[in-house]
Amino acid sequence: MLRRLYKRSPALRRLGLQVKSAATYRLAKAALDLTARYPLDSALAAADRLGDLAYRVLHKTRTRSLEHLELALGDQLDDTERREVARLCLRSFARSFCEIAKMDEIRPRFASYVTVRGAETALAHVEKGAIICSGHIGNWELLAAYFALVEGLRVAAVARQVGDPRLNQLLVDFRARNGVETILRDSPSAGRQMLATLRDRGMLAMLIDQDTHVPSITVPFLGLRARTPVAPAALATRRNLPIFVAYSLRRPTGGLELVVEGPLYAAPDCGRDAAIWDLTARVNELLSDAIRKNPTQWPWWHRRWRRPPQPRLDPDALIE
Repeated sequence: MLRRLYKRSPALRRLGLQVKSAATYRLAKAALDLTARYPLDSALAAADRLGDLAYRVLHKTRTRSLEHLELALGDQLDDTERREVARLCLRSFARSFCEIAKMDEIRPRFASYVTVRGAETALAHVEKGAIICSGHIGNWELLAAYFALVEGLRVAAVARQVGDPRLNQLLVDFRARNGVETILRDSPSAGRQMLATLRDRGMLAMLIDQDTHVPSITVPFLGLRARTPVAPAALATRRNLPIFVAYSLRRPTGGLELVVEGPLYAAPDCGRDAAIWDLTARVNELLSDAIRKNPTQWPWWHRRWRRPPQPRLDPDALIE
């Protein structure tokens, strides 16, 4: 009864989200402060233990991960392998949080903590700016920091405003300390900021591997139809910009390998809408291939395939 009342009451749902966001902020702040007290190696080892604990106690997260793994990779992994992948995904996520907390220690040895494959091609195609499409693979925040700290480019991450403003500010401040600007996509100035970044031969970084409340088109992701944000392909098509697909992978010896693939350009021999669909599909194909090869690096608990196209929000009808 209480659950039905909660679902039917917008006021109760807003209150619930506010309470959840405030609790998330306090938990994140406490974890950041605690992690900062320990050396990086010790903190990463603790992150592994925390990931294992989360796998045992977070029933909904574990169940959803296993369901999605069976849905997308059921022909590649047996039940035992899926359980191991789901556990290691939580380890990777905990390690990413740890790396954010320990960035002051990582930054002086950034060049050894990460290796890079394919960045030279991206650097050769930024005369008019470029778009980096990525996903929640490995540590996506360190990916943006690389181009800013090591390559000296102007980098702006297009992101949503998280629930608690204090938590949002933690993320904005972290990026700023590492040379990355944050563009809040719902801000009235978002469009001007994005164009300013491109005019400065910078890179716009966008995560497109989740189903979010933004205009999207339905294209395959891991072999299944999935709503995918349309903004990167639309902007690239309109301004003839290259899209690069980038992600980070955890090295067996520690640290990360950053992988950059592309450039991808809109197909010149079809209409604008079809070009946007094709470009988005090609981006998803590269991200899907990376996840298939490295399934422990992606958060399988996200409800990636939860919704069909949304009327009056998604332009599928104009494209298909």
